[in-house]
Amino acid sequence: MAGLALLAALTGCSGGGSGSGGPAPGPAPTSTRLKAEDLRPLLLEASDLGKGVRSLDPDPDKGSGESPVTGGGPRDCEALEPYGHDGPVDELIGTKGSVTRGFSRDGELLSQQLYSRMPASMSDRMNKAFAALTACPEYSELLVLGDQGTAEVLVKTRAIEVKGVEGRTYGYERTVMDRELRSPTRTMTIAVTRGWTTVMLTGAPDFVKEALEPALRKATQ
Repeated sequence: MAGLALLAALTGCSGGGSGSGGPAPGPAPTSTRLKAEDLRPLLLEASDLGKGVRSLDPDPDKGSGESPVTGGGPRDCEALEPYGHDGPVDELIGTKGSVTRGFSRDGELLSQQLYSRMPASMSDRMNKAFAALTACPEYSELLVLGDQGTAEVLVKTRAIEVKGVEGRTYGYERTVMDRELRSPTRTMTIAVTRGWTTVMLTGAPDFVKEALEPALRKATQ
């Protein structure tokens, strides 16, 4: 869908920031790895997020559509360059058994991902991915937009602490702007691991914050 494609273009390396450690994870909601078909009912629905929210991909089996970004990537961030414009999250965390859904509200976008992994393995994967994402506080990124040409943007990143949430938490904020420092777009990622289940939310900061509690309640309780 176009909305999720836009979110992918804006966030680029979609994923979380450095792990804050946080309180020790609570009791595992499951004691074994869940398959994608078991995770899918644990995703948020638009109705869980209040009025004015619509699902961008009501049928996850059909995917989220093509991103307008067809190539490019970080130009002066050695930690991110090997992963191109897709970023390190999918490669280092993996997509097998994970599920995704997107939402829109008044022009704001939100993407939710659920993973089921052995806790120790997930912690190692997340730490590696988020160390890469926060390695460069500022860098240039080249976006190849198919037959529309290219664009160069300035990206600023910072790790954020996620407070008051049970589990192992990760937080990351990414601001993208053009080279004239106009039209900044800010996105936030918060990820929380409880037992074998990890909830990751990426999108407009206020949307992410509002969706976190219902997402955790539905997926881990």
